[in-house]
Amino acid sequence: PEIAEIVSLLTAKGIKTTTLKVSHGFHSPLMQEMLNSFETQARQISYHAPEIPIISNVTGERAAPSIATAEYWVNHVIKPVRFADSIKTLETEDYGIFIEIGPKPILLGMGSQCVGENKYLWLASLREEVGAWEQMLCSLGKLYVQGVDIDWLGFEGDDRRNKVVLPTYPFQRQSYWIESLEISKPIVIDYYDELINFEKEDEEIILNYAPLPQIIPGFSWLIEISEKKHDNLLKIAQQEIRRIAYEKIDFNCCKKVLDFGCGHGTDLIDLAKNHENMKLCGYTISKEQVELAHKKINRLNLQDRVQIFNRNSSHDEFPDNYDMIYGFEVACHVKNKEGLFTNIGNHLNQDGHLVLSDFISSGSFSIDYDAHSSYLIPKKEWLNLLSNNNLQIVDYVDISQEIANGLYDPNFENNLEYVCKKFNFSENTKVGFKSYDNLYKMLRRGLVSYVILSAKKQNNLPVNEIYQWNQEKLNAPLYYSDVSLQQLFYGVEWQNQIPKDKYLIKKSIPATEKGTWLIFSDLGGVGLQLRKIIEESGDRCVMIFPGQTCKKQGRESWEINPSEQDDFEFLCHEIVATNSDSWKGIVHLWSLESSPSVELTTSSLEQAQRLGCGSMLHLTQVLVRNFKSISPQLWLITRGSQPVISQTKELAVAQTPLWGLGKVISLEYPQLWGGLIDLDPKISENEAEILWQNITGTQQEAQIAFRSGKTYVARLVKKLLPKFQPVSFDGKGTYLITGGLGSLGLQAAQWLVSQQAKYLVLMSRGKPNELAQATISNLEQRGTKIIIAEADVSKKEDLVRVMEQMKKSMPPLKGVIHAAGVVKVQPFEEIKLNHLEAILRPKVIGGWLLHQLTQDREIDFFVNFSSIAAVWGSVDQAHYAAANHFLDGLSHYRQAIGLPSNSINWGPWAGGGMADTERLNWLSKIGIKSLAPQKGIAALSELLATNNPQTVVADIDWALFKQFYEVEQKRLFLEKIDSYSKTENVERVSEQTSEIMKKLNEAQKNKRQQVLSYYLQIEIGKLLGFSHSLLPELDLGLFDMGMNSLSLVELRNLLNYSLNCSISTATLFDISNIQELSKYLIKKLFSEEQESEDKFDKIQNEHLPNIGNLEYKEKINDEIAEELEKIQILIQE
Repeated sequence: PEIAEIVSLLTAKGIKTTTLKVSHGFHSPLMQEMLNSFETQARQISYHAPEIPIISNVTGERAAPSIATAEYWVNHVIKPVRFADSIKTLETEDYGIFIEIGPKPILLGMGSQCVGENKYLWLASLREEVGAWEQMLCSLGKLYVQGVDIDWLGFEGDDRRNKVVLPTYPFQRQSYWIESLEISKPIVIDYYDELINFEKEDEEIILNYAPLPQIIPGFSWLIEISEKKHDNLLKIAQQEIRRIAYEKIDFNCCKKVLDFGCGHGTDLIDLAKNHENMKLCGYTISKEQVELAHKKINRLNLQDRVQIFNRNSSHDEFPDNYDMIYGFEVACHVKNKEGLFTNIGNHLNQDGHLVLSDFISSGSFSIDYDAHSSYLIPKKEWLNLLSNNNLQIVDYVDISQEIANGLYDPNFENNLEYVCKKFNFSENTKVGFKSYDNLYKMLRRGLVSYVILSAKKQNNLPVNEIYQWNQEKLNAPLYYSDVSLQQLFYGVEWQNQIPKDKYLIKKSIPATEKGTWLIFSDLGGVGLQLRKIIEESGDRCVMIFPGQTCKKQGRESWEINPSEQDDFEFLCHEIVATNSDSWKGIVHLWSLESSPSVELTTSSLEQAQRLGCGSMLHLTQVLVRNFKSISPQLWLITRGSQPVISQTKELAVAQTPLWGLGKVISLEYPQLWGGLIDLDPKISENEAEILWQNITGTQQEAQIAFRSGKTYVARLVKKLLPKFQPVSFDGKGTYLITGGLGSLGLQAAQWLVSQQAKYLVLMSRGKPNELAQATISNLEQRGTKIIIAEADVSKKEDLVRVMEQMKKSMPPLKGVIHAAGVVKVQPFEEIKLNHLEAILRPKVIGGWLLHQLTQDREIDFFVNFSSIAAVWGSVDQAHYAAANHFLDGLSHYRQAIGLPSNSINWGPWAGGGMADTERLNWLSKIGIKSLAPQKGIAALSELLATNNPQTVVADIDWALFKQFYEVEQKRLFLEKIDSYSKTENVERVSEQTSEIMKKLNEAQKNKRQQVLSYYLQIEIGKLLGFSHSLLPELDLGLFDMGMNSLSLVELRNLLNYSLNCSISTATLFDISNIQELSKYLIKKLFSEEQESEDKFDKIQNEHLPNIGNLEYKEKINDEIAEELEKIQILIQE
């Protein structure tokens, strides 16, 4: 009965179960009776430790030596099977290919669901319904495509091969080889030379390969076609390749540098401008490129340090020895790679660096295209070339996915025709352009890879040692996510209101139903105007003003104390007692009474927090504790608190914390949530009317701002940040870190010292603990003078004292890092006003005091350590989100008035930071990964070289995070994060989506199932590896044709995307064949149309008279047909 109950529960949830016929209840207490006798037998066996790593299903981790004991196997009988934990352990160890060895694939589907159904490669060794050789060869082929080194000699064995002449029946014509990409026979130099003639000196028609973390709509690598807003973004992406490539290069030690394929000298000139100590040389085989490069060099007066020659790097000796030799996308065009690497090896100094970014063949064979001078060699040949020339790999990074994203162009053929026609390009140049698209296709098929490689010249190491080292490096590449900082960067962007046809309908109260509105009114007139509008609509309006006591002032007007929660509770009870109307909404306008930023003092700033955050804290708590049945929508209104338009000097920083608090209310109490609205700093006559329209409208926007008659909405977007002006550390300035003894403060201190900072002031309310003191001592031993200032940053007298101490004993202040803060995980209902103020004080008051006391000093940077909690909210951290939102606003305000400032919304840091281990584990479960300290510091260094006032730095699994963030409702704030497809598969499916749905919509009703059935035959055939000429039968069972649990999951994903309908895997399990599936899907897709026709049939049957007059019947039928035609037209519209 217990099992029957479990089966019933699972069935109700749509989970299919199968009753197993087994002799014993293994892995359960039912095995207890036989354990003693089993142990006796187990102890008679001789055990040996495994020779290859094994994951234990008892622990879910790598097997310990105990696996070779009788005790382990006795324990194994009774313990549960931790299969999911075992799969996840393999995932954390970066295993991406899973092969099930057994007669049929049972575990593959289970395994894939443990880590995400679309991840990794899952292969079967045998299947019942497929021949052994057929399945083995299929899986072997997939392994080969993934770059697995196959023992082909062992595979061939003693088998004899014979040539088989295949029939060439005209109706079965089929090729059995891999098609090569057809291009004509010009040489690459002709392409580059002609292209040079069309390019301006500082403008290009195409952009070289650039890594993009995701596919970007509206972009083409043909600059002439690409939307102009993407131009800068792509150049930044190219800079990212250089940053990754040069990561381990100390340019201070590079006196002589060579580019062995310099084109028209762009990289050489860039290095020369940034490093005055360098002498640079370049080779190119194009005379036109040399001429253009010389013009640039002469114009910039760099001819004394930069030389470019019209020479071939694989044949012509380099003129000198160099500290660094590099080439970007050059080696792939050099046929004589042995000559090239010999030249490099002979002219690279000991400990000098070779830097390459290039395409390589992913298989074990070379890929040659003489037509475009492309010669891609596999890893094995790279291994020999590097090792034989004493070049030891330092870093090896595979960014193939990101380069493919940059080359993606769904309209390539049309775009190419347009560009070639506009510039009158020859066929040679056209073929050159096509090579980009060919490379994109090969990247997607896994035939080639794009890698960034750096190697060091090591003459003192034996070649075999270098060979072994390089082999390990090549077999374990890093990936873009391991090295890129750009993928961590996001920002809040204010965009024009989306078109009304894209609004999502909000729950609304019928217009005929009267209700009550509470207006927590300002004194400037917005509340009074709203009251007039509300009462004219027939609703009741209660006005509440801030004051010192709780008292009724007149008809529907109250005064209460923002700091007294009892006032809010009494008010709500009184309003409910005097009128039983439902509460439609609450509009909070008190923040509009805060002081302008130019007049702000610490006292007025504290008052603003009580008016804004304090009052909303009390009001929300009263509603959720005592009035759960009311659930009015809360609208929080500010004026000019958001940086909608950059460099806005009117930014009202005192109001910004309310937005942080509001974002958490929306997460913890979605049933109460209306939204956040920021009014235009410039008051307009009709702003109350506009405000009312947005509050009572049908859109689902939760973050809205008005500026100059326009409506803006907030969106989180990816940020690719251009460098503005790198901060220089000359050792003659002092750097202040608040929260300097905390984990992040000490990390920042160590980074500053690594940048040659010699004077630090670490401010903290307490004394250093043992770990902090050890870190400080280490920094002092490196020659850094450090003052530990025991002070509270939120107390002006403390901060003034520290400033005076610095002035007397240190050089001038040159930089501030504000990392002080208090964090507390606390449900909203449990927060007291004093808790709120304690969390706000160090960041809000402390941040403002730092601004006031440093605004007259010439500092290089002012960095606020903020949090992602301020960006999208964080459950149980409303006060912390509010505090950090102020820092973001302060940073925007400082930049607007001409002062340096960066606010960094950090995600959690591993090994320290503001989040404890329990919080880090919870964040990880919802998709927010911890930042490695070295990556956080690298991001800090990168951001200080930008002019961006606010940047989110976080490592997020968006697919997972959105499941939790949007569990209650759709949140448009993250809409732009999803708008970019991360893989070609999604793009490919979206293209298919419109195509198959278009066909179904255009087809006659009685033909739709036939159209869909054919589509399903093709797609299921692809999943099963059928050739194009062989389609699965319509009435053959899905499992009989070779489908299994894993391929059903893949089919489900495909249908969900291509047909834009939700279908569960459990449903697919219960459907017999393609014919039944197509019937089910047609009914699901066109259910509304069928319902309309069924209603018409019902009306016809009910009203058609039962008479024998044939002429009358025909007349009625004609009228019915005419009405049916009208209905069908309406349906189509």
